Amino acid sequence: MDGVLLSEETSGSADLVDRLLLIVTLNSTLIHFILSSQVEGYVDPDRVDSLTQGLLRTRKWMEDATDMKGITPSTQNIISLIVKRLSQIESLLPKLSEKAKKAEQKGTPAQEILSLLDDPTKEMEDAARDVSVAATAADGAQTIPLVGAEAEAPPREPYRKVDVENDEWGLIGQMQRMLQQYSKRCHVLLPTYWVETLRELHKYRSDSPYYGDVVEIPGRIMVKIVKGLLTEAPGARLLQDLSKKRPAENYLVPSEMERVERAVSKYFSGVVDVLQERDLSVEDKISEAHNAFAAFGWGGPELEKRIIKRINQQCQEALQNAETASDPQRQVIYAEITKLLCKLEHAILAEPRLREILTQMKP
Repeated sequence: MDGVLLSEETSGSADLVDRLLLIVTLNSTLIHFILSSQVEGYVDPDRVDSLTQGLLRTRKWMEDATDMKGITPSTQNIISLIVKRLSQIESLLPKLSEKAKKAEQKGTPAQEILSLLDDPTKEMEDAARDVSVAATAADGAQTIPLVGAEAEAPPREPYRKVDVENDEWGLIGQMQRMLQQYSKRCHVLLPTYWVETLRELHKYRSDSPYYGDVVEIPGRIMVKIVKGLLTEAPGARLLQDLSKKRPAENYLVPSEMERVERAVSKYFSGVVDVLQERDLSVEDKISEAHNAFAAFGWGGPELEKRIIKRINQQCQEALQNAETASDPQRQVIYAEITKLLCKLEHAILAEPRLREILTQMKP
């Protein structure tokens, strides 16, 4: 009997150590997120949402630990304090995510975003300033130039988005046929996510001579990811097994599509200097790509890591190409592709359906 009790206590202690190690990992992740956001001057809302999902599961896991056998009252009090602190952080992250989404469109610095959580009046001041700037711009638009003044030609638009994609390299058609073929025996929501990213890339237009590289290079990486999921181990078998226990899902819901749209929009804003043939800060871009790769989202222990590892490998290859490409334009493109892939992976971990698929895939 004593041996059974000792075995249970040993097992409980080992389980508690695992949970505390997870807390240490989460703390390190949060610290890296805060520091890297300050360094880069940018808060990624998809990364925030991914962290929120991981924190939610960690908190629940720690809550369960308070009822474990062999836990002393003092240890229970410490665990309860950890759970309380996690709950407080958990309540803040959605607010940070919403502010980061707005800031992603306006280009607000990361430090200013983080400060908004402490000073709500700052947001009101910013809104008032935006109205003032808009009014000033409107007044300026009505100014009549002096007689004889030469009218300046409007600057060339670096890129624009249209409603219908142009399948210039045949990649979209190729992937749509593949999805249709494999949907009969595989669950195709995860591949569809990457195909929709491919379609979104093709909705952007530019007259720049580098437009082809900007769209085709990441497009072919999306094709490689989809093919890997549908035709190679372990993705093909896992998607086949998933189709037997999960209803068919062939379309992204609005929240999933919104993440894809924001990710691709961020990518194009990152390659704008390439499209406009300006001087490029290659070292800065590669540094940003390294930071994004260092923060790659692996998720918790409940997820199928072999699928995530394939995306990680694509990020690593893109980063290596950014460092070794023959010209600065391609170096910047590959650096931004690294950031794009990392952002898309964070988006997968943040979306309930996609994250659930990775959970169900795990044997």
